[in-house]
Amino acid sequence: MSLTESDTELALILPHRSGLPLVEYLALVFLSGADELLLPESEALGAVEGRSAIVYGPEEDDDGILCHAQGWDMGDLVLEPTTPAIGEIPSYNRALIFLFAKPNLLGFFADWKYFQKGAHHFRRPNRVLTRRARQKQRLRMDGNIIVRRRNGSTLLSKLYDFSPSGASFYTDAADFRSGEMLLAEFEISGCGSCETTATIARVEALSNSNYGYLVGICFQLTKAQLRKAEQLYLCEKAEAIRQLSAPERHRWVPPKRYS
Repeated sequence: MSLTESDTELALILPHRSGLPLVEYLALVFLSGADELLLPESEALGAVEGRSAIVYGPEEDDDGILCHAQGWDMGDLVLEPTTPAIGEIPSYNRALIFLFAKPNLLGFFADWKYFQKGAHHFRRPNRVLTRRARQKQRLRMDGNIIVRRRNGSTLLSKLYDFSPSGASFYTDAADFRSGEMLLAEFEISGCGSCETTATIARVEALSNSNYGYLVGICFQLTKAQLRKAEQLYLCEKAEAIRQLSAPERHRWVPPKRYS
């Protein structure tokens, strides 16, 4: 089954899980805020046939499997993997699902029921988080960012994600505050570098992580800097799309069974 434009967009919206527990990963995806749907009706979820979804199991090394919605069957959400399962019939017990009902992104936990005719059947979720997806999706980065603050200190941090309008990075420094202005310099391997002033938009304390905080920043770009940032974004986006379509990204590994 070939990738659709919606598949690509969903994969670029979501950051890499990087071994995070599912509850923390869900919170990270909706870090900028979300609306909450409690006991939603099936129609409210927009899971019509062909919608793209990614399903995650609890294993830390589970990077998700890309699926296409097949609608509803007797109240169950039906998701067909884009790559057929081979070998043992898969089971998820309880899975984290992200559904791209364009222009909205939905995230929820759902109980797995069974696997039939090449598709997973999940119970309708009780609680769903939803938000509009960014026009310029954040891309997961594996690089460094140099942050220079007004107090004269310079900090080398781990870059988490990036778009032409902003980025986020990991840090153990506990004194970052929303609204603080700073100078950010980052380099994207194979694409180039950019330096710009930025304002902190949010600071999120992390648990079960090697770092204490995730800091989100909004860029204050000149026209020349914006062009440069967009070039870097398009360069890295092309690489992300290449990785999405790589065969190893969709290699089936049966989830562990729990008694």
